[in-house]
Amino acid sequence: MTDTNEKQGRRPDFNIHTKVADGAETRIGPRIGVAFRHKDGEGLNILLDAMPIPLNGQVELVGFPVKD
Repeated sequence: MTDTNEKQGRRPDFNIHTKVADGAETRIGPRIGVAFRHKDGEGLNILLDAMPIPLNGQVELVGFPVKD
């Protein structure tokens, strides 16, 4: 699948990770995709390479700015 952002040669604004339950704590899990800010700044396009499987019916994603 070719995405509009890929056609425009844009770099992603965020790397998307899951949060993983690790006993009583949570930790940042693997990167599962990227996100691009909308041009108007009012949202994100999120492209996932993997689908997180929620254990409690809730999916929590964490975004980190892409470093140059």
